[in-house]
Amino acid sequence: MNLMSEVKKRVQNAFDVAGFTNADILVKVSDRPDMSDYQSNGALPLAKKEKKNPREIASKIADELKKDSFFKTVSVDGPGFINMTIADEALAHLAYPILSTPKGGYERADKPKKVVLDYGGPNVGKALHIGHLRPANIGDSVRRIMAFAGDETIGDAHLGDWGRPMGLVITELKHTYPDMPYFKADYVSDEGYQIPFTIKDVAEAYPTASAKAKADETYMAEAKEATRLLQTGHKGYYDLWKRFVEITVADDKEIFDTLGIHFDLWWGESRENERGIQMVERMKEKGLAVLDDGAIVVPMEGDTPPAILVNSAGAMMYATTDLATIEERVEVFQPNEIIYFTDLRQGLHFSQVFAVAQKDGMAPNVHFEFQGFGTITGADNKPYKTRDGGVASLRSVIEMAEEAARKKMDAGEIGRDLTDDEKKEISKIVGISALKFIDLANDKIKNYIFDPDKMTSTEGKTGPYLLYAMVRMKSVLEKMNVSAELSAADKIVLTMPAERNLLLRLFALPEAVQTAYDNRAPHVIADYLYKLCQDFNLFYHDCSIKGSAEEIQQSRLALTKYALHISLKMADLLGLKVPNKM
Repeated sequence: MNLMSEVKKRVQNAFDVAGFTNADILVKVSDRPDMSDYQSNGALPLAKKEKKNPREIASKIADELKKDSFFKTVSVDGPGFINMTIADEALAHLAYPILSTPKGGYERADKPKKVVLDYGGPNVGKALHIGHLRPANIGDSVRRIMAFAGDETIGDAHLGDWGRPMGLVITELKHTYPDMPYFKADYVSDEGYQIPFTIKDVAEAYPTASAKAKADETYMAEAKEATRLLQTGHKGYYDLWKRFVEITVADDKEIFDTLGIHFDLWWGESRENERGIQMVERMKEKGLAVLDDGAIVVPMEGDTPPAILVNSAGAMMYATTDLATIEERVEVFQPNEIIYFTDLRQGLHFSQVFAVAQKDGMAPNVHFEFQGFGTITGADNKPYKTRDGGVASLRSVIEMAEEAARKKMDAGEIGRDLTDDEKKEISKIVGISALKFIDLANDKIKNYIFDPDKMTSTEGKTGPYLLYAMVRMKSVLEKMNVSAELSAADKIVLTMPAERNLLLRLFALPEAVQTAYDNRAPHVIADYLYKLCQDFNLFYHDCSIKGSAEEIQQSRLALTKYALHISLKMADLLGLKVPNKM
């Protein structure tokens, strides 16, 4: 049960009693909240069908609705719009049965699905950078929204741990640490061996090796040979590879854990090596894959270029790895959907991958989605770079956000009454929430400017603004010595417009969640939460709690509890952690 379904039920009954059964009642939240809460435009298409005046039909339906004490006012406007304002007593009566439910009144219309979400995309040998924020942050939020809606979700980081980059890292480590046992002809095992390199060495090895390979043909040949040996089972190279993969993944997990981003799987491209080889052979036998100028490709329809599975040098391409991964995901999970979150520029690649998967029949009845996103830019509207022109590491971006939050605290804008230890802890929470929220508050297909100072502001549509409002809700209850637990005994009495507006916003959760779910759009949840916090702040400003009459005081404390209950649910869908103080 939710407020929209309750309104629809009563409007449907009015249509039926008025003699218009099986009509599309077309109920929606009013575009003019100053005039009404809800609106039905069902009289307009019905008038065409019945060949009658729409206002005449609307008036007949409105007359029936006016008999229902659930509605405070019902009117007909324009060509036949039916405007409805709900009685305050009805809103108050529905607060506990709807808002106290685990999902705040949200009900799913269709059956739950099993969904694999591919987001994150870290690469071994490369430090996580600012570009990794969006796929991981957006993908994790969509995963949370889908799980909230009842889907079984499997989040995969899809680790890039194979191919020539691995050969380049091995080659550079060999040049830097030539005495490691992995390079000896009589190598058997590295059990008990303490590796001399760190994650910093691994992160520096790839760009160093890549630059050397471009300038030195001998070095490039050595890297290619290292790649070949790794992929054909060279024991020393394989064990070395496992060690630097382990420390890279550990570092990546630490960063994603700091951001509150969760993955169920860390499947790497390497696990699909044998499967990919077998898959290519199968596609060749079926005539799906063909030779084209030395490469093995799958032709596409129209003007779409062919999907290259193996290049002319004999190396498997990303399309092959992605297809082999799809094949394994289908075998292991039998998902209904597989969704990918990457930069918009990879749209062609995934359209090719999806087409080949369908041609091959490897994923029958699986719905594929590509959810592309825009770029994080600097003030110049170009992809964000550090002052020296490099790509900012994700760790440094997190540190920038935390430092900006701490500056706000030191300036007295946040947490004036906190101890230094509290400021240290809460600046991390505030900084990370600011970083995540500014990323999710924007429609994912749009670019946005990375500005640590603006995103940590307590004013405007920012993470700190939301946190501050939710901390205020907690503080109100704490100061009044009231438990945040909801109770049917909490009675709502609406005496001020701000109270009513807040309650209506709380009731609007189901529509926000469904829209966000349907469009894979965290920004809808971000917008809803922002407006909810705005409504609470106006309520807090306009409606005194302490000193009010007992009935009104208890009602306003109940509204505060409902606001906290719903806002924390929405914050969780965005992956935001809410402190107890600020």
